[in-house]
Amino acid sequence: MVPLRGGLVVYYFMNTGVNETTPTFPPGFRMISGDAERRNISVPIPDPPKSQWTNQDTTQHALRQKALGFNCLGSVPPEGSLQRHFLPSKTFIDQHCPAGLRLELMFPSCWDGVNLDSDDHRSHVAFPSMVQDGKCPDGFSTLLPTLFYEIAWETTTFKNLSGHFVLANNDPTGFGYHGDFISGWDPLLLRAAGERCTDESGQVEKCEVFSLRDEKCEFPIPLEVQNEDYYGPRSGLPGLA
Repeated sequence: MVPLRGGLVVYYFMNTGVNETTPTFPPGFRMISGDAERRNISVPIPDPPKSQWTNQDTTQHALRQKALGFNCLGSVPPEGSLQRHFLPSKTFIDQHCPAGLRLELMFPSCWDGVNLDSDDHRSHVAFPSMVQDGKCPDGFSTLLPTLFYEIAWETTTFKNLSGHFVLANNDPTGFGYHGDFISGWDPLLLRAAGERCTDESGQVEKCEVFSLRDEKCEFPIPLEVQNEDYYGPRSGLPGLA
């Protein structure tokens, strides 16, 4: 799939709740959300209203699956975030998504307050009971900023063409959608942004904390990817062809 203008959008939600809150990530903190190996789902489809969630809906196993979203852009009425937890078929996308598809990923925001990472990159963090907000589980009382990734894909170029969409990790289901986070923030800067960047537009230009520069960032291309086809379309999946 070809990325729409804007590419990746990252939201930092500064949630407040019943748990101790830190408005920044400690230096060296890292985590993942999602599971690249998952090819099935055990939660109900579609999600019941949150007011009807049972204890089974709020286990960490269930919340990890509910943290994925595949939003049909341009549909009427608009779809809510994290409403669909699987990759729709190409036929469905061609018929119902006139503005493309947006892939969404929520990260866990409850931290054990001690470990910057863990062997599986997830055991030191947990989701609050409602995925984005709610109560943190026992042992994860420190509430971090909530990360939310959105990537929009321009699927209409391929409308009515034969074939199907598949994620780059050879996943046709979408259940294996995942993302990584390694904090490179200056903690004081992120704290200041969380406290002072309150414009409802979300435009970074309206936050006095940041000094924006209109320049290109260049760095040496690692040998391992010097022959990579960045722009495509490729003849096969990365690592497979």
